[in-house]
Amino acid sequence: MAKLNPLLLALGIPVAVIGFVAVVLLSRQGGKFADLPPFSPETYRKDWATLQGNAYVLACQVDRQLAFTEGQARILAVKPVDTSRGAGTLPVRVPASIVANFESGQRYNLKLRVRRDILEVEDLESF
Repeated sequence: MAKLNPLLLALGIPVAVIGFVAVVLLSRQGGKFADLPPFSPETYRKDWATLQGNAYVLACQVDRQLAFTEGQARILAVKPVDTSRGAGTLPVRVPASIVANFESGQRYNLKLRVRRDILEVEDLESF
């Protein structure tokens, strides 16, 4: 049986690790909400009822906290990152089950569900 060249082994391990990391990173491209359609503030402002019950993703920046009720929810004003989809701020309701410290300027991808005329955050990831 032929011996394996140590140089090939020394080069093969790092190449395999780099390949594995590349596959993992490429599979996560777009974040965990990549399969959701983007939220359109313009459509929401025109006729929110057409969006009711559907889930969307919104890339946004926290502007400020508008309200907070211990154990229930908080209301945040957020600004869409993509201003071509509509400028201005949007109010979103973040239930108490989502534990995060929101500060002005933080950026998030929000998984939103339109419930009646409320934008409910179901999940989030920072970017």
